[in-house]
Amino acid sequence: MIPDPPSTPFFTPDRRAMRKKIWQLTLPVILANITVPFVGMVDTAVMGHFDSAHYIGAVAMGSFLFSLISISFGFLRMATTGLVAQSHGADDRPGVVLNYLRAVAMALMLGVLMVVLAQPIIMLARQFLSASEPVLDGMAVYMTIVAFAAPAVFLNMVGLGLLFGLQRVNSCLIQLVAINCINIAVNLILVIGLGMKIEGVALATVLAQYTGTGVTAWLVIRAVGHPRDWPWPPVREVVSLSALAEYFGLGRDLTIRTFGIMLGEMLVLNSSASLGDVELAATQLGFVLFGIIAYGLDGFAHAAESLVGEAIGRRDRARLKQAIEEGTIMAFAMAVVFGGIIFFGAGLFFRLMTSLPEVLMTIDSLIPWLAAIPVISVFAFMMDGVFVGATRARIMRDAMVMSVVVFIPAIYFGHMMFGLHGIWAAFLFLLGVRGGTLWLRLDRVYEKAAA
Repeated sequence: MIPDPPSTPFFTPDRRAMRKKIWQLTLPVILANITVPFVGMVDTAVMGHFDSAHYIGAVAMGSFLFSLISISFGFLRMATTGLVAQSHGADDRPGVVLNYLRAVAMALMLGVLMVVLAQPIIMLARQFLSASEPVLDGMAVYMTIVAFAAPAVFLNMVGLGLLFGLQRVNSCLIQLVAINCINIAVNLILVIGLGMKIEGVALATVLAQYTGTGVTAWLVIRAVGHPRDWPWPPVREVVSLSALAEYFGLGRDLTIRTFGIMLGEMLVLNSSASLGDVELAATQLGFVLFGIIAYGLDGFAHAAESLVGEAIGRRDRARLKQAIEEGTIMAFAMAVVFGGIIFFGAGLFFRLMTSLPEVLMTIDSLIPWLAAIPVISVFAFMMDGVFVGATRARIMRDAMVMSVVVFIPAIYFGHMMFGLHGIWAAFLFLLGVRGGTLWLRLDRVYEKAAA
């Protein structure tokens, strides 16, 4: 095993430069990512002011089901970021273009496949989810419509992966903000203006994603140049079976890892649904807040992806260690701030989201758990970014599997003994185990830089 490079003092010029670089990469991503859960907030808020809690639950189930499927293919974004960042660090422009084109081909193929399989997926979900019949009916309406957004979602993932890998964070900001602002605006027009319900929320997602593909194409051209000037590889190289097998191997491991994350969240939702529609609605509100936390802290993870990939491309182990250490310290400080804001301000936030008194009483009791989430989960977010940048997906897969294995009995006993509080305590346990298991395997990241 190759030893880790020694740490350097924390107040050297190199360290200060690294902190500045991390912040330059992180701040635009945080601003962009925070707009993502605002879509969920608007979805939940417009549903929360109808006359039944099942509207919130239906959109929650539908959106999580779509996320469970589509984000399971999030390897398109993550693999593209890691591979492009490494090519960028090695000053290999043809490699940047080749990795992007392979990812685009896979995005189109998987997007069409998801549209075709939408109805069988809905039928299967109805058999296994523990929600009430009105919630399941609403979930089916949502999924039937939003499935048509899959090809655009995947193409936008690939474009975002390229931009992250090239450290074009301002372009990432433009892409995410544009898509999410369009989604919110169309949502309000269709639901508030035209009186649509669940179908309006779903249709807004479809329209926003397809509009976003045009924005993404423009940003890619700005980052890489006009396609006529690209170093186009031969088609046989793009579709090389050995290269695709390696890419799919990376994608398989990242998909298993992502599926584990989404499975954990779905188990929390499903366990809450078995307690009743009020508990399900409260849990969905908690996940909306968790989304804000996640997308905020994920800014540091995205910075780690690009900086780690670049350092590995340069074979610079000292720079790699600085990126990991400084990013983790800065992310932890931000997590403590987030925790304090949630503890003192979450009550007001929830009252903006719904006017149902029984839901508010339930979610208020969960605020201490929600305030602990950023501090506990920050290491999982940072380690995800580090291992994605290093394209060490197999280790991420194994850590996720181990975490889910210990989480399943934890949520079962937590649900049985403590109800909704036990469910959320088990979720925090899952986040903590996932970060810890990856932290213990950092030596494999340093080995990649010495390869």
